[in-house]
Amino acid sequence: MPRDCSREQPEWRFIRHSALTARQLLRAYGLLCFFSTSIAVAFALRGYWYISLFSVMELSAVAAALLYYQRHARDYEQISLRDGVLFVEQVSARRRRRSRFEPWCTRISVPRGPRQLIRITAPGRQVEVGRYATHERRQQVALELRALLPGLPPSL
Repeated sequence: MPRDCSREQPEWRFIRHSALTARQLLRAYGLLCFFSTSIAVAFALRGYWYISLFSVMELSAVAAALLYYQRHARDYEQISLRDGVLFVEQVSARRRRRSRFEPWCTRISVPRGPRQLIRITAPGRQVEVGRYATHERRQQVALELRALLPGLPPSL
């Protein structure tokens, strides 16, 4: 039988850390385009027009890398226990995947190694979370989550 639901609804969120905002990224790319184009034009005026081709290829490759970076800048994973149900939401490149688990038939495995993730399993499905957290944080969240779920001991 599930525990009584308290007013507190615990939630854990793991966020990918990004060093640059979208505006900073755009400014850096604009500055790179300005300098690269200036150099390409200077060489083109001296008769070395093929330098412009390399400049365009370089700026295209950098643009692709920055788009990939920006696309994954807001990735996150969230675990929440609401109204007696465990929800896991994973967002990667703006694709959202949600899973719902009934707490009394859900098992939480605590990561033992530094590369292991928190594994949440229920009959017929499994989800791994914690990609954006440190090993210690993953262990802490897994133990807290185990303590909150009914029927499972909070120990390792």
